[in-house]
Amino acid sequence: MLAIAVMAALAIAVTASIMKDPRHGEGALGEVLVSGDGRTITTVNSRTPCQQDPPELVASESRDSVTLVLKESDIDLRPQCYTIDEQITTTLQSPLGTRRLVDPDNGWTIAPFDQKRLANPRYLPPGYAPTTDVQWIDPVQHAQLAPFMWGRNSAPAWTRFYHRAQEKASLSITQIAGHLTVSAAGTPESIHGWAGRLTPDSNNTVTWTNGTYTFIVGTTDQHLHEAELLRIAKHLTP
Repeated sequence: MLAIAVMAALAIAVTASIMKDPRHGEGALGEVLVSGDGRTITTVNSRTPCQQDPPELVASESRDSVTLVLKESDIDLRPQCYTIDEQITTTLQSPLGTRRLVDPDNGWTIAPFDQKRLANPRYLPPGYAPTTDVQWIDPVQHAQLAPFMWGRNSAPAWTRFYHRAQEKASLSITQIAGHLTVSAAGTPESIHGWAGRLTPDSNNTVTWTNGTYTFIVGTTDQHLHEAELLRIAKHLTP
């Protein structure tokens, strides 16, 4: 019986080691935000709640550059340990200033979005509040935009997420530096005099550009009607 118990414990230990995926020192991917004072850096990270310790965003600073590294504990890959996305921050010893923000995986310069440039949502539907939890309104759409798949020429972008109490994020506001071509699909709309499109489907979105930024306001909340989505967009001001 003792031998059987020892073998069972050994099997459990081996299985546990197989189901964990150690990841340490990975570079930050996706959108990056720098605070108004230049000291707080925020990015998006995927993790599993089964991790022993929460992930940590670490900044390695030098006179000319700041390198961002995600440090994580072992990741449990069992099916019940689903992956969640969330925003994660780190504080620099001194403001970023003109220093390069570097992805250690390839040495590319990351173009962060300046928080001072974020448009202000002057209207949100009743009950909605900001959240650090992430739920992409249209993952396929975001994957096709340069800021969401890092490349050497990725433009600065940032997405804010909102939710009702006790619910997952179901409203997002994305702001991308530069002019992106707005799809011809959907209903034409005028946002602050700029041409935009309302695309009503399972994931309602309003997209427009003012020549300086491209905006995407989207929701998965089926109770948030088109008129409310347009109201959010039309009350989004610099």
